[in-house]
Amino acid sequence: MNKLQQENKKREVLNKLRYTSLSGTKEGSFYAYASESESHMDKKYAVWKKLKKLGYKIWCEPIFEKTNSRPDILAFRDGYWNNIEILESETTQELKEKLEKYPVELHTVVIKTKKDIDNLEDDLI
Repeated sequence: MNKLQQENKKREVLNKLRYTSLSGTKEGSFYAYASESESHMDKKYAVWKKLKKLGYKIWCEPIFEKTNSRPDILAFRDGYWNNIEILESETTQELKEKLEKYPVELHTVVIKTKKDIDNLEDDLI
C-alpha cells in the first residue's frame, strides 16, 4: 500500500470522529475518564505507551459521530486500523454490542490481562 492509499485509509476513519476538546481526538494524547477504574486506566496507559514505542499513531477515547460509540484506543500504522478494547467489567455480550457500533475497517484487539499487553504486538495488524 503506497503512502497516498495509507493516508486515505487513515482519513476514512478520522472523518467519522466527533471533534471536541473533551474527546480523544487529539492524535498522540493520553485520555482517561474519572469514572474508569484505576486498573482500567493503568492497562490503557500501558497499551498507549507500547503502541507509541511501536510507531503507531494513537487516538485515546475518540467518539464516533454517528453511533456515539467510544473505543478505548484507536491505533493506525501502515494503512491499518486497530481498535484496542480494555475489558474490566464488561460482559462478552456488552463487548459484542459495542463492537457492532464501530466502523467495519477496524481490527479489534481485546485486552484483559498484563499478558495480553505483553503479547499485543502479535495481535496487531
